[in-house]
Amino acid sequence: MYSSIYRRFIGLVSEMTKAKRKDLTINAYFEKDLGFDKKNLEILRKKIEDEFRLKLPKNIFKEFNTIGEIIGFIEAEIVR
Repeated sequence: MYSSIYRRFIGLVSEMTKAKRKDLTINAYFEKDLGFDKKNLEILRKKIEDEFRLKLPKNIFKEFNTIGEIIGFIEAEIVR
């Protein structure tokens, strides 16, 4: 399941950034490495909600800062 979530999530992120897919690693930080600002993080949060049919906390990116952390959160929410 993780690889499916990873591919779908990377697709969302790659639409929003100029980073190459190979640079979108699980250790990449949204703000520091990928250049996301608050507005972009809010857009990404909404895209995640739509793609995975989840309701995410508005402050999710304060707790989860990397691609891997968010994917882990999504996976945990889906298997609930």
